Amino acid sequence: MLSELLQGTDTGAVLIIQGGAVRAVIGLLHADMHQRGTVGSVCHLATSVITVAPGTKGDEAVAKITKRSKLGKVTQDEEIFSIKGDFSVTVVSKTSHAGRRQTEPEEQQMDPTANLTFNIRLSDTEREAKEKLALPFVFSKEKKTALLQSGPGSGRILYEPDANDDYDQEDPDDDLDV
Repeated sequence: MLSELLQGTDTGAVLIIQGGAVRAVIGLLHADMHQRGTVGSVCHLATSVITVAPGTKGDEAVAKITKRSKLGKVTQDEEIFSIKGDFSVTVVSKTSHAGRRQTEPEEQQMDPTANLTFNIRLSDTEREAKEKLALPFVFSKEKKTALLQSGPGSGRILYEPDANDDYDQEDPDDDLDV
């Protein structure tokens, strides 16, 4: 997947080779040209991701840099820069954030229950009715004791073997013809 993206016409790749081994792959990926899942997979595999977007002023741009170390520490930097006519880059401001990566604002605002055809939230009256409802197999203490106590009229089976019962203690399966 990564090699397909790097060989495409809309992406570029640079290999940094040191001592005969590839040490780094730097790729340019246009996120608007690929599916969101593919872009997410490439960003997950990368140790550093730089996202460039237009700034608030016409000649400025914003670069959001996310770096992951091998130990799992995530640092985020944000730089506002401008490119002059002679292609020189001037950094206007720089901020740095260390710690866990925060979710995107659009992911935080998405409500998974927004487009459901049924209501999963209970109103106050529905909640009160639910709490008053007695479930069929949950017994109260009074009902448990009434069911477990043997009262008058409860039956018992008593078996007393007589002389006609042919029961052999040594071979209980004697009558099976095996």
